Amino acid sequence: MRVRTSVTLPKDLLVKVDALTGKKHKRSAIVELALRDYLAKKNDRESNKRDIEIINKNADLINKQVEETLKFQAEW
Repeated sequence: MRVRTSVTLPKDLLVKVDALTGKKHKRSAIVELALRDYLAKKNDRESNKRDIEIINKNADLINKQVEETLKFQAEW
């Protein structure tokens, strides 16, 4: 479902959007695409941040396990 909304943009940005679309009626499509892209990237950044926090929290254990694996391989 689409909902009509109003957005105020700087004139120079609107001129660039119009140049990109070629037609004023495609403004909404460009704005929608830009917002979806922005939100997806923001979500990815937040997910990566959580992953890094988990890795850092468990770094000592991970490093210990890697050392044990390397020792085992060296002996073998």
